[in-house]
Amino acid sequence: MANQDAPFGFRPVNMQGGGSSSNGQTQYLIANGYGTSIYQGDPVEMVSGGTLEVANGAADTVVGVFNGIEYIDATTSKPTFKNYFPANTAAADGIIKAFVIDDPDQLFEVQVTGAFANANIGEVANVSYATGSNISGVSKAQINSTTYGTNAAATSVKIVGLSGNPDNNDTSANNANIIIKFNKHFYGNQVNGI
Repeated sequence: MANQDAPFGFRPVNMQGGGSSSNGQTQYLIANGYGTSIYQGDPVEMVSGGTLEVANGAADTVVGVFNGIEYIDATTSKPTFKNYFPANTAAADGIIKAFVIDDPDQLFEVQVTGAFANANIGEVANVSYATGSNISGVSKAQINSTTYGTNAAATSVKIVGLSGNPDNNDTSANNANIIIKFNKHFYGNQVNGI
């Protein structure tokens, strides 16, 4: 059966070593008025100034996966919670709290842009970033199937295995769901600070 082509970004599944995941999150900040939307399931990076931005390039060091925001709306002065950050959002007090799943041992389920074979398990690959949905707030980031085996420490993710999702585990069709671990993680070994 063909896989569904329905990217959803990075979805936490469990921890490396098979331990159960608490999907624990850490609070970070997004710069008030940051000009790019960040969607639930998008990988994010820390930039100078201590704030987060969407990690949409192969050279980016991921701090984790974005899971939502909290801020005081500048127009209504009401506390606001969203699963995504709309571009240019401004907070009344200038503080936009972002919640990020940031454990470097967290494993994620994600869709592949093209073909995937079991022989790709253990290889590295890069993220293919696409703008998420302004309706659902969900990411459309995927793994770029044309970058398998680009074996370098700077490569974004390491492929752990095929997902157990019965709707997207056909290796004879494009868009399988796989399990990855971030290879270039801010809290991983031998990664520089900002």
